[in-house]
Amino acid sequence: MSRYIISPAASQDLDEISDYFVSRSVEADERFINGFEQKCKNLVNFPNMGRSYAEVEPSL
Repeated sequence: MSRYIISPAASQDLDEISDYFVSRSVEADERFINGFEQKCKNLVNFPNMGRSYAEVEPSL
């Protein structure tokens, strides 16, 4: 099974987003975290899913 790695910058962003949610609603924060983790797992299992953004950046 493949795994995903979150960069340090992305991890810091996620911490800040999580702090924002938890300051307003613990349940909202849990939904955000669970949803993000599920999306990461989906990308590991289906790395070519979604649309291309090559017109914005060729590597996307």
